[in-house]
Formats: sequence, structure tokens, C-alpha cells
Amino acid sequence: MPIKLIAHALIEKDGKYLLIKRSKIKRGSPNMYPEYWDIPGGSVEEDELPREGAVREAMEEVNQKIQLSEILHEDSCYDDTKGIVFTRLVYKAKLLEYNREIKLDPEEHTAFRWIQTLSDMKEETIVPYLNDLFK
Repeated sequence: MPIKLIAHALIEKDGKYLLIKRSKIKRGSPNMYPEYWDIPGGSVEEDELPREGAVREAMEEVNQKIQLSEILHEDSCYDDTKGIVFTRLVYKAKLLEYNREIKLDPEEHTAFRWIQTLSDMKEETIVPYLNDLFK
């Protein structure tokens, strides 16, 4: 059965972490977890290492140059509608350029926020794996 790798970066700055809000529609189709808060990341491309994918996604999604350290989280699930196992890796990340402007692609994300803990996200909907990540 095929495996699809997904790589994310938990970007830290001054004790706060960057979250981004997913759009309702992504490139003309309903987005997965529409209007949920997530962290930068996405599919690892063919012939790309997961670390490279996480760095690339941080640049594409939030215009941030990052350096990764250890893996903070891993989870996998089987999508029986697609017949694919999705495996997510989340890396700890720090900024390489401290004051670089955050730029979002409105086709993918509509807002960003720096938080210290998930309690800063009261009344907001977050992707499920963030609960495990922030424990």
C-alpha cells in the first residue's frame, strides 16, 4: 500500500509558535480541515527528503527561512477512501531570518498567529494532531 509523507515545522520565536489558519477552498477544491488552525507543512515531493519538504513548505506557506532540529511528533493513519497511509513528521524549527515578513498564500491560508500554548486558541478549531504536539 502506498505511503504519503507529510512534513511540518513547529516554528518557534521568543517562546511563541506560529500557527496558520487553513482556507475553506484550496485551488478550487474544498480544503482538508477548512478554517482549522495548523502549522506550516505539507506533502513531501518525489525525490525530496522530509526535512527538505518541511523547509520548502515553510518558505511557500509563510515566507520563512528555517533551520530544523529534531522530530517532535510522528503519526500515521490509513485513508481507506484513497488506499494510502499518510505519515506526518513534525520538526522543531527556528527562524534563520528573525524579522522576515510573514506572507500567506490566500489560496491556502487566511491568517496567522503566534501563540505560547493551545489555551491561546480558545474558541478556535485546531487540527487534531496539535493537541498531541502541545502536550
